Amino acid sequence: MPEWTQDQKKAIEHRGHDILVSAAAGSGKTTILIERILRELKSDEDVDNLLVATFTEAAAQEMKDRLLKALKDAVNQTNNAEEKRRLQKQIFHIPMANISTLHAFCLSVIKKFYYVIDLDPNFRLLSDDTEKSIIQEQAYDNIRNKYYSKGDLDFIKLTDNFTNDKTDDGLKDIIFKLYDFAITTSDTRAYLDNLSKTYQFKKSFSQSDFYQKEFLPQIKLRLDEILLTVKQGLDLALEDELAGTYLNVFKEAEERLQKIYAELSQYNYDQLQEFFYNFKFKNKKQRVTKADKEGKDLSLMNETGEVKKTLDDQLKSLVTDYFLKPEAGVDEALRVAQSLVQKLVEVEYSFIKEFQKLKTNSHVLDFNDLEHRAVDILEGEVDGRRIAQEYYQNKFHELMIDEYQDVNAMQDKIIDLLSCENNHRFMVGDIKQSIYGFRQAAPRLFTEKYEAFQKEDNDDELIQLSMNFRSSKAVDDFVNNIFTRIFDKKIGDIDYDEKSKLITGTNFPDSVDTTNEFDVYIGDEDEEVTKRQTLISAAAKKIQSLIDQGFEIYDSKIKADTEAEKIRPLKYSDIAILSRVRDNNTDIISYFSKVNIPVMVKDAQNYFQTTELQIMMSMLKLVDNPYEDIPLVAVLRSPIVGLNEEELAKIRLIDKRNGYFTALNEYAAFENAEERLKNKISTFLVQLDNYRDFANKNSIARLIWKIYQETGILEYVSGMPGGKQRAANLHALYQRANAYEENNYKGLHQFINFIQRMQKLDKDLSQPNSIEANDDTVKVMTVHGSKGLEFPIVIYLDMDKKFNMMDVNSDTVFDAQKGIGITVADNETRIKYRTIPRGIISYQKKIATVSEEMRLLYVALTRAKQKLIMLGFTKDSDKLLKTWNNVAMTNNLVNESTRMKANNFQNLVGISTLQDAVAPDYYDEDSHLQFKLIAAKAEDTKAPKNQKIKLLPKEPSQLFKDAVADILDLNYQYQESVETTAYQSVSEIKGLFEDPDNENMAEMLPEKSRYNLGSFAQPDFLTKTKKVTNAEVGSATHLVLQKINIEKTPEIDDFEELVTQMTNEKLLTPELAKKIDCSSLAKFYQSDLGKEIVTNHQNVSREFPCSILMPARKLFKDTAKDYSINDKILVHGIIDGVIELDEGVIIFDYKTDHVTSQNEDELVKKYSGQVNLYAKAIEAIKKKPVLGKYLYFLKKDQAVKL
Repeated sequence: MPEWTQDQKKAIEHRGHDILVSAAAGSGKTTILIERILRELKSDEDVDNLLVATFTEAAAQEMKDRLLKALKDAVNQTNNAEEKRRLQKQIFHIPMANISTLHAFCLSVIKKFYYVIDLDPNFRLLSDDTEKSIIQEQAYDNIRNKYYSKGDLDFIKLTDNFTNDKTDDGLKDIIFKLYDFAITTSDTRAYLDNLSKTYQFKKSFSQSDFYQKEFLPQIKLRLDEILLTVKQGLDLALEDELAGTYLNVFKEAEERLQKIYAELSQYNYDQLQEFFYNFKFKNKKQRVTKADKEGKDLSLMNETGEVKKTLDDQLKSLVTDYFLKPEAGVDEALRVAQSLVQKLVEVEYSFIKEFQKLKTNSHVLDFNDLEHRAVDILEGEVDGRRIAQEYYQNKFHELMIDEYQDVNAMQDKIIDLLSCENNHRFMVGDIKQSIYGFRQAAPRLFTEKYEAFQKEDNDDELIQLSMNFRSSKAVDDFVNNIFTRIFDKKIGDIDYDEKSKLITGTNFPDSVDTTNEFDVYIGDEDEEVTKRQTLISAAAKKIQSLIDQGFEIYDSKIKADTEAEKIRPLKYSDIAILSRVRDNNTDIISYFSKVNIPVMVKDAQNYFQTTELQIMMSMLKLVDNPYEDIPLVAVLRSPIVGLNEEELAKIRLIDKRNGYFTALNEYAAFENAEERLKNKISTFLVQLDNYRDFANKNSIARLIWKIYQETGILEYVSGMPGGKQRAANLHALYQRANAYEENNYKGLHQFINFIQRMQKLDKDLSQPNSIEANDDTVKVMTVHGSKGLEFPIVIYLDMDKKFNMMDVNSDTVFDAQKGIGITVADNETRIKYRTIPRGIISYQKKIATVSEEMRLLYVALTRAKQKLIMLGFTKDSDKLLKTWNNVAMTNNLVNESTRMKANNFQNLVGISTLQDAVAPDYYDEDSHLQFKLIAAKAEDTKAPKNQKIKLLPKEPSQLFKDAVADILDLNYQYQESVETTAYQSVSEIKGLFEDPDNENMAEMLPEKSRYNLGSFAQPDFLTKTKKVTNAEVGSATHLVLQKINIEKTPEIDDFEELVTQMTNEKLLTPELAKKIDCSSLAKFYQSDLGKEIVTNHQNVSREFPCSILMPARKLFKDTAKDYSINDKILVHGIIDGVIELDEGVIIFDYKTDHVTSQNEDELVKKYSGQVNLYAKAIEAIKKKPVLGKYLYFLKKDQAVKL
């Protein structure tokens, strides 16, 4: 049994009243919840009588799994037969228990009591956001058309006010945003009905309630901020003689602003407007001569000057937000705004009604409907009684709410409706981790209870859990140092006091490295060095360096007698890369695959952007309508058909006037057409006709699967970089098509439109995971996706990414308490004026946004167990350090205006922990933080040419390793002397003889025209013990064929004996040995080619190295490079076998590809260029003609003469 802290005991044992547990990161809140439930079940409580609401389905499942395990352990530990029987009963009820998300609970309420509100129970849940968006679009189109058809002038005015000159989508966007906001309030109708009241007044703005209750308090808040800046300026001016030249300026500002602040309520709007609009300093900065500055430290004077500039900006911003117009102009703007808001509310109601009608007709409910229908049911009466509410209030003895800081007002209303005197609420959360404002989470609900439960006259209880059992002291100290200085009730929603600070509950050995790192890269004027390239390559280098050096991790899960025995080497799976958004994911996948770092990306929102999906969507469009030129050419150019640009041009020249499909058919019928191309086209046209006929009679999913089977595209993409993920993407398309049809949607054309609509609405999907969660991979995710997780090492990728202030700066803003703020457009000038409510709400929203961004940083940093690595970027390091150094603080809290201007995580960390950083290499002892400024270089962003592959403990013999190394490390000594590398292997050049798609071509054309950057990589079958891949089997098969004795015809037994011998010598792993097809190898030597080899075994050379010097122009004729006639390339390769006869030479190459009738031609084409190069080299070396060139496909027992 764990040793609980006193606060944990309280959270587990206290009963009889509402409890709010403020649980810091790593404090074990889930464990405490499980223990609390377990104790209650042991005390005669039934799990059926508990409601446990979680934030996600995954959290609910984890809760059930852990509770199930705890119950089973309790059953095994008790000797009391009655207790054992009761606990076994609880185990049986766990699967049906109300341990779920609030949405899932609402769904169960609806299914049980649908009749209370006369709801049709035959509905499905609209879980796809894209489908919901499409229905919303249709609903808005319907109501917009009705308004236009009626010639509604007020609607036209409303549309004009919120629209630009190009489209009328501006109003639609506001309608959608207002819906998303209003639907999560506790009373949607009341919220909408009150929106226009903000703009109502009887005589003038100065005489309105809004002026006294909202406007003047807001001006006071802004003046508080301005006066803090004035105080900062005064303090600096008194410290130094030169800084003192600003003293009279700040004294004047303080005197005048303090006076207006004290008498604010006595001023009407016009008086305030005149004061601030015309505010000018009477005193100026004293003149400083060159002699005055001679030999003096100017830093304080410059810092004071920056404070003066901040003061000027604050006063200007105050005028811009509130005082641009005199009161008469304000009154007129508010009257216009009131009329607009009233119409907006009317249109919103029309939209809600139409949206609901379309959902009802389709028999669907969305997640918001679940909450609203559940509330309707709980408040609904049958024969004068709220039967549903009574049922649940009697059923549930306790309501346990996890992640309470992220509930919205509507969800809190549901909890209130379930509460009564007979049950109590047990709420767990952490205001510092409230990060779902975009879902209208209301952290104020948590803070209100947090403050109320601390009052002496309140019977409810606040329990604080501050012990962090996850992170090292270095991480905790770093986090505490940051948030002590930037969190308070106004910005952050909580004072980061002693009760809020993390207390380290772990004991990391001194021998492990826990130092936090913060590297900021400095970009120069070279456009080639982009921020994204720099940071991704920096992260990759950090990871590989840690892996290569055997970085040690303290793993508390290891069962050992001493802490030192719990230390182990770092694995890839110990590392997480976090970022604010998913923008970097595609580039991370691409770069990391090139440097052989395995990654698993969570929710990479680029599904339809992948090459394989674009090819398949083009193919489906073609089946639907072959006369679309773009998808047709895309398919022809793709591996499905495999035409090159020259062939496409030949087709186009047949018929330049009509569509490409017409030209394609004409070429197929053209008598003088090139035979090989004609056959390709004819085969494709027959195939396309078959697909079109098949589509008319079968489902979309079956059509997709047929295309997969007949084109071999699944196999093709599996062989590309990231093949496993690409294959998973194609499988997901099949599954999504099937799900689409299961939702009563039919037809290929409609499916294509559905996908295109998703893309138009910027509703891309996440790629399916192709890697299991327990694989040894670096995890890549957003901060939101990391919530609740932990990793020994956390790398935060883009510390300098600016906060998203789009909502703050938009023309229309919303607030749960203050309503709506809009801009009013002048019909003649089209100039937009921000109304005063808009200014007030926007400022409050900015505070809320900055607060949430701070909380996001808290979540990101507290995911780390042992070490934090932060990566940022700047173009001006001097300016960056100056910003951090010139920070004013009061009571260890950074000035409010500075915090509000800190527009990224980089600045938040800088202003709180790096105020003394003046050098490019700085260590802050209090935060255990190593800070470095590093110059970004173009060469550092390129994937390295040679990848170091770490061998597993079971290594092959040293003799074999040396032999392989000799082959793999061959390098032409002058390869770096010219722009184009003068040394190329045939395996690199062979890409030129294939028809690569754009992605492959991009990988083959790096900065120096070196094809395939890496040198020969060491065969994976020597370094891995994971699941054997086809490539590993191919490499092993070649090795066996190289070593087999061919003085006589080898039999199956000979191959099996050799494989056993190689396994014993550790040249093959046992797993790989099982995959060697000895039967097919024996059959090879029964073929004519095999017999020829045995007959001439004395003249056979296997694994024959060959080189040839070739003109670059000829070799790279299809590239854009303009090579000189004298440019030569040394091509080097190894041919599987050469038979040297008196009259000439025969060469052969084995292939282990899976060959079908559909892909045979493609494979022959793929390898023929490679073999032709070998032939040229052999002829030059042997001075004999090549009599025969053979490809032998082992799996098909087939020789192909080229």
